[in-house]
Parts: sequence; C-alpha cells; structure tokens
Amino acid sequence: MKNLMLLSIVVVLTLFSCSNSNIKISTTDSFQIIDLPDGSKAYLNKNSSLEYNKNFEQRVVTQNGEIFYSVTKGESPFIVKTNKGEIKVLGTEFNVKSDKDRLEVEVEKGSVELKVNKIIKKINKGQKVFFKEFKNGIKTSKAEFKHKNWIKNLHKELKNLSKEINKSSKHLKKDTKKIEKTLKKQFKKLKE
Repeated sequence: MKNLMLLSIVVVLTLFSCSNSNIKISTTDSFQIIDLPDGSKAYLNKNSSLEYNKNFEQRVVTQNGEIFYSVTKGESPFIVKTNKGEIKVLGTEFNVKSDKDRLEVEVEKGSVELKVNKIIKKINKGQKVFFKEFKNGIKTSKAEFKHKNWIKNLHKELKNLSKEINKSSKHLKKDTKKIEKTLKKQFKKLKE
C-alpha cells in the first residue's frame, strides 16, 4: 500500500514537471529567429529573452528586451507578457521593446491590445505606444519601425552565412572528386 502511494506521488510529480517545463531562449550579441509551436515567429534582437511553455496550448510568451513577432491566427489569443504589461493579439505583426521601467509596442499589421496596470489600449496598424513608469499613462504616436533595421541586419547575416556554406560546399565537392580520382587510381594499381 505504501509503495503504491509512493509510486502514485512520483507519477503525479513527473507528469506535473513535464507539463510545466518551459523553454527559454536568450541572446547576447547576436540575433535569433524562433519558430514557435503554433507557426508564429519571434525575431529576437540582441540582449533579449523569450520564454514559453513547451506545450504552447495557451499561446503565452514572456519576454525581455526587443522582439518582433509575426503571429499566425489561432483559436486562442497570442499573449506577450512583459514586466510592465501584456499584449494580446489574434494574428498580426508587431514589435515589443521592454526593459525594467518601460514598454514600447509598434504594430506593423493588424492590431493588438495592450494592458498596463488597469489601462487597456488598442493599438492599430502604423501606431506606436510608449509606457514609462513614473510618467503619465500611455503615449500614442506614429510608428517609426526602427526594428526593421536590426531585422535587415539579421537577414544580411543569414545571407552571408548561406554564401559561406555554399562556398564551403563547393570546395568540399571539389575535394571529394579529387579523393575519388585518387582512390580509383590506387584501386586500379592494386588490381594490376
């Protein structure tokens, strides 16, 4: 009876720990593109972090730093939590920049809903919202889309990396052909 009870506790704890395991990705001095389980993409700028439950049933992420999101439509809303508030969306593209005392959201496509303290603010395409602690509320302005600069740099880095891989691949093919020729000659000599 004691063994059965102990086994039950172990099984429950194992299931609980497996279902609650989070994935955390952090960048320091590089960019990173994350494919989320629902098909959405997160483009992490330098010095940023993203955390989410590996099951991703609730479509909730927690971030710090700057991340551009391209969100696929889903049955449940996509929610980005920061230390200053949260952003709720169904399918759109937007940038979130957050640190310990400010939050900035720019919407490139669609619209999102920002919740800070008890204030809820809808942000539409082309708008930017800025919230800084100890300032008066939420400020709305025209989006500047500065995130496009670092995303462009990310694409350049990926393009350069692709070129290097292709170049290395060509050298590898040449080397492989040389080795094949040498082996054929050696094999021919052995047969004679």
